[in-house]
Parts: sequence; structure tokens; C-alpha cells
Amino acid sequence: MFYLVGIGLKPKQLTLEAIETLNGCDQIFLESYTSEYSEGLLAQLRDIIRKDFKKVGRVEVEEKMGSALASAKRNNVALMIFGNALTATTHIQLLLDAKELGVRAKVIPGISVTNTLAESGLDEYKFGRTATICFHSAGFEPETFYDQILKNQKAGLHTLCLLDIKKDEKPERLMNCREAIAVLKKISAKREKPAAFEYVALLGMASEKQKIVVGEKKIFETREVLDIFPQSLVVIGKLNDKEKEALEKLHA
Repeated sequence: MFYLVGIGLKPKQLTLEAIETLNGCDQIFLESYTSEYSEGLLAQLRDIIRKDFKKVGRVEVEEKMGSALASAKRNNVALMIFGNALTATTHIQLLLDAKELGVRAKVIPGISVTNTLAESGLDEYKFGRTATICFHSAGFEPETFYDQILKNQKAGLHTLCLLDIKKDEKPERLMNCREAIAVLKKISAKREKPAAFEYVALLGMASEKQKIVVGEKKIFETREVLDIFPQSLVVIGKLNDKEKEALEKLHA
């Protein structure tokens, strides 16, 4: 059996189902390139599941999981994923590959940053399609995430923006909300109709240091934006009265 196991935002968020599944596996991998824990060490994860595991990067997951899937015909093999198991499309592809190979597969859900959105005071039902803001570099300056934000804005919806992670660089880079806003402003300045967005920064959600910061000015003034990771940025859509009150009073 091949398992995709969501392991939450910190080791304490492992579900009983996840622990039981991992305890019964012969081989375990940890997908390490799409996110990381907001709190806790991988050593704690090992202690909880009482098993060792191998960290794998993007190339290994996207191009070299064939042998692991083949092994899953005879053994129990798991790929652990931070947050929820099926947030990234790469993991859907693994289910398709398993199906093609005749390998039984099962998904074990986990707690994701999307489960924390309502703590901001914004209505969870009023979020549109999620966008991922990428680092810009020479010859690589995508803008599709900006266009998705505009579509959500037109419909009055909030946008959860996941922020880029460069695990293959030394030192590795995790985009912070200031950098994300700077990318959006850079794109906006090139457009015929520049947009003026309002923001909520989500820092280290589910950790003891978790912090929610409302407004661009406060985001650029708050020191923790440089210290607490991983981060997500919400671009605010149309607010109702309760959302306005919550943003004003909960995070003052």
C-alpha cells in the first residue's frame, strides 16, 4: 500500500490515524520542499512515529518515486507531507502513478494553513482560489498569481497567497510577507491600472509564536515578519461588518 500522509503544521498535530499508519510502514519518505514545520523539530516527529525516514526533494518526488511505488506493491510505503497531503498537485500525480501501476493507495489528511484562516477574523467561506507568490529573478518574473488575485478581487473574495520557498539554495530562502508585497507592487506598477491591495500577514501559524498582522504599514513595522516562518499573505477582498470588527479588534 502507498500512503500520502499529511503531518500538520507541527509534530503535535499528527493525527492518531497518521501515527498508526506510519507505525505500520516499512519505508517512509518526507517531502521537504513545499513547506516546513512552524514549530518543532524533525527529531520530535521521529520520536512520535518511532520510525526513521528519508527526506526527499522536488526532483526525487516528481521524477524518482517509481521504485518506491513499485515497492508499495509488496510493502507499506508512505510519503509524509507538511500540512495536508493533497494541497500540491505533485501529490495528486503520485496517486495517478500508483493507479497506473496497480498499486493500492490511501490518503491520510492533515491540518493545513487553510484551517487557520478564520483566526484572522476573515470569513473562511469568502476565499477564492489560492495563489503562490514566487521570487522574481533574472529571466523569471511570473505574474499569473497577480492575475489570480485580481480575479478574486473582482468577485469580492479574499486570496490566500502561499509564499515561495527555495530549499535548493544555500542558505535556503523562505519568502516573507514584506518580500511578497514588494513583488506584487512591482507587478502592479507595470500595469495600466495599478491595484491597491490590503493585506493580512500570517506568521508561523499553529506555533506558540504565531502572529497575525493586519495592514501593510504594520507588516513593514513588525519585527517578527523577519523572524517567524513559514508565512502566508492574505490579500483582502470585500469585507463585511463582522470581518471589519474582527480585523480591528482581534489583532490590535
